[in-house]
Amino acid sequence: MIDFSSNITPLGIPNSAKLIIKKNLDKVQFYPDPQSDSVVTNLKKYTHLSKSNIIVGNGAIEILYNFCFAFLSKSTKVLIHVPTFQEYETAVKLSNSKISYFKSLNLSTDINLFISKIPKSGCIFLCNPNNPTGELLSKKELLSIIIAAKKLETIVFVDECFIELVPESNESVMSYVKKYDNLFILRSLTKSFGLPGLRIGYACGSKQIIQILQKIKIPWSVNSLAQDAANAVIKNLTHLKKSNIII
Repeated sequence: MIDFSSNITPLGIPNSAKLIIKKNLDKVQFYPDPQSDSVVTNLKKYTHLSKSNIIVGNGAIEILYNFCFAFLSKSTKVLIHVPTFQEYETAVKLSNSKISYFKSLNLSTDINLFISKIPKSGCIFLCNPNNPTGELLSKKELLSIIIAAKKLETIVFVDECFIELVPESNESVMSYVKKYDNLFILRSLTKSFGLPGLRIGYACGSKQIIQILQKIKIPWSVNSLAQDAANAVIKNLTHLKKSNIII
């Protein structure tokens, strides 16, 4: 049976994660690494970015809320494509930002109109592939948004938490993080690697954005077992490849 309600890999937790958790259970008597440095090091190899471009959090959701707290304010204009993941709106509202909604079931068709709605010195939230519609924007389409937003000094928040579960997909804009300092990408180890209960995710952005997020991050927010499990699955992608075959 495959559960479509949570959009998590149907294979469940990888054996590599199970083994490392059992092996390192005694580590819970010690404080975890507050910077998740070993995870960042492995993500550096996985994403082909610098460590200064990566931050790890207690699930992708912690990073989302910290991002909104750090970069949004009452005067910030925010554009959200809907329908999409509800937590963007919830997190943005805590900052009392001004939200505009762009309603479209086919954003690819409406891309030019969407670009015309980009606010100045604001923020855009996009989910690619989108939750719940499943629409996947091409890399070319996303770059057109990112470039237009950069001219307006607007940050583009791209949620790629599901992109690793799209078979043979090469539409991630992860490789453009160093080129566009207004690009911020959210990723989760929950969906792709079946670790929702351990709460660990990461994000990639400019050195300046990551530095600010590091300053406001709650100390020791990512527990040691979550870090160990993350390292295990990132270094062994067999489980992810099997998930793609099934999906």
